[in-house]
Amino acid sequence: MRHPTIAATVLIAVATAALPCWSQDSSRIADTVFTNPGARSIGLGGAFAAIADDATAAFANPAGLVQILRPEISIEFRATASTGNPDNLYGVPNGVSGLGFFSFVYPSRNWAIAAYSHQMASLDFTFDGLYPMPRELSVRSYATAAALEISEHLSLGAGFSYFDGDRSAGAGVSEFSDADWGVNAGLLWSPFQAWNFAGFYRQGPEFDSSATPTSFSFPNVYGVGVAFQPNTGALTIGFEWDRVGSTTDPLQGGHAETEGGSEYHLGVEYAVLRWKPVVAFRAGMWRESNRRYDVINDLGADESFHTDDRTHVAFGFGLAFKRFQIDAGVDFFDQDFIGSASFVYSF
Repeated sequence: MRHPTIAATVLIAVATAALPCWSQDSSRIADTVFTNPGARSIGLGGAFAAIADDATAAFANPAGLVQILRPEISIEFRATASTGNPDNLYGVPNGVSGLGFFSFVYPSRNWAIAAYSHQMASLDFTFDGLYPMPRELSVRSYATAAALEISEHLSLGAGFSYFDGDRSAGAGVSEFSDADWGVNAGLLWSPFQAWNFAGFYRQGPEFDSSATPTSFSFPNVYGVGVAFQPNTGALTIGFEWDRVGSTTDPLQGGHAETEGGSEYHLGVEYAVLRWKPVVAFRAGMWRESNRRYDVINDLGADESFHTDDRTHVAFGFGLAFKRFQIDAGVDFFDQDFIGSASFVYSF
């Protein structure tokens, strides 16, 4: 890269533009954000569908698996923390940490296959009422994915997932312990050497509640993305638009419905290729549009809320050795924090 100051300027601009949003007030009901796995994706603000060149592509955009050159094993550890929202009907979320993602990818000349497990949700709430009650939500997927290079410029991918979900009983909510199946698919198109274009669809699981006829549903998500990487490979810029579908959540004596909305992701990475190991610096931001949240009571006492737009700020870095890579990323939004560390070994 002849002008590394250009990349540095872009990184600073992204971070500076997002700083005022850290203290943004939010009237959201549920402190729930389901981000893509992987510390690199976190550090890029989730703008990963058109980049998708590591094992987490199996989830984000399976078509990107063909970009992996050697068999690899990857693992991610993730931690969350929150100061809580006193207006949250679900209570105050506690920090949760653990194994977020584990995968094995085997590539060939023009195809690749992957097997992985992903912790889609791991939430721990304490309801601060007269009689405090804990509530937990856990959803993990076990999945396979495959990709095929159709031509020099186009690859397609698809995956199949088994979801295992559990939620403990708590104040105003219904418990469940159920399983479901889902699919995801993606494409990666590279009409020019420095440009990638992507599209993807991801089906969310639906779990039956033990106490109400309403199911607990995760959103279906689809989106498009674009990535620009000059020939030197030092600079990567990604943008992604996601459309997140509606969800339902069974409550005691009724249920809640959240309408769908859009997300806009922007990320920048600059790799210092002359250093050994190669060091990559990342920054990103992404924005969630406001949504309507309806609580529907069986007795007719319905309520509606609107969440504010939420802007996330992300940073990350990576160290790339010959066969081993370490990445770290953080995501800040309102009162909450997500931290991720990923390790990749190729052989």
